Amino acid sequence: MMSKIISFSILTLVVSIVLINYFSRVKANHPLAHLNVQEIIQEYGYLVEVHNVVTEDGYVLTLHRIPHGRDNLSRERKPILLLPGILQSAWDFVHRGPSYSIAFILSEKGYDVWLGNVRGTTWSRNHTTLDPDKDPVFWDYTIHEIGVYDLPAFIDYVLKKTQQKSIHYLGFSQGTIAFFMMGSEKSDYLSKIKFMAALSPAFYLKDPISPILKFLSKNWRSVQGLFNFFNYRELFGRGDLFSSVVKFICHDENSILINLCIHTHFSIFGYSYHELNKSRLPLTAANTPCGISLKQFMHGLQMWDSGDFRRYDYGTERNLEKYGQEQPPHYNVSRVTTPVAIYYSSNDWAVNIKNMDRVLETVPNVVRNYKVPLDDFNHLDFLYAEHVVDLLYKVVVDDLSKY
Repeated sequence: MMSKIISFSILTLVVSIVLINYFSRVKANHPLAHLNVQEIIQEYGYLVEVHNVVTEDGYVLTLHRIPHGRDNLSRERKPILLLPGILQSAWDFVHRGPSYSIAFILSEKGYDVWLGNVRGTTWSRNHTTLDPDKDPVFWDYTIHEIGVYDLPAFIDYVLKKTQQKSIHYLGFSQGTIAFFMMGSEKSDYLSKIKFMAALSPAFYLKDPISPILKFLSKNWRSVQGLFNFFNYRELFGRGDLFSSVVKFICHDENSILINLCIHTHFSIFGYSYHELNKSRLPLTAANTPCGISLKQFMHGLQMWDSGDFRRYDYGTERNLEKYGQEQPPHYNVSRVTTPVAIYYSSNDWAVNIKNMDRVLETVPNVVRNYKVPLDDFNHLDFLYAEHVVDLLYKVVVDDLSKY
């Protein structure tokens, strides 16, 4: 039996290597697809700075900064930190250009824009002592560590560099989870945030509409066991089989595979034909997805399954060892007294609108409750929609200006 398992594992490894080699040869058919975050910001005519931030537990993270708009005026700038969703990076806030990307829009509105890249993603794949390619312990983190280590490190660094006492904050999806985790576990940081814009707040996730997310979350233990069997610690990293397949099916808008790309995208996040720009899919796929730890992915699936906002579930025995109780502790969202604006949509297949009542009841200082006025606006439309500026960003910018 053991020899069969070993033979199967070797065969799987060989097949994976062959497939990765094949898929990775395909290049995205878009003139800007070869650019990284720094280069694409410069391509659009903006000054960009790259800063390294070291967390309390030794992860070396990258902050991309757009200090001012293209006018280069010397007026005082208000610092704002943006944190993207799972499998995303600073790239997702800038690659659509000045007319559509929220980072550039805020820059032109007088903000000093800082773009966070959380641990394990393409631009933050480093550590003071651990090698992500050789040390499995590098990947031993959940979403919790992003909230209690990465986000506080970003905030402290921005405050020190700008010599301000507080900043604005905008989070999308996992970027909202991290904020509420930080607010629950390190509430002293809340005084450093003037205002929090929560795009698709993703901490109560019961009953995702997506059939893929529903299946994965209901079977997260089996999914975890499968990945553990093949010794996966990192998922969707640049160059691995999963991300290579994504890039392959999305690399060319004229490819016969582009419909597979579109329907895979929609089956996870919600169908939104009116807001999709097919020509930009190759550009998006060139740098997204950008890497995630297995435990981080499992933490998300656990929250979709339970519907509760709580720490990672290790199982009864290990929970008792780690937490002193059989079930993971819940995060106390009621501690988050920062002014918070909630932006959500009815066609979000990842964050079911049915959970919004619970969100609004739990967060104590909601100053804006805004439902995007378009029935088929999906989860990724918060960053990618063709009409996102008129439908959402004008409201967000107006709300930010009040604080």
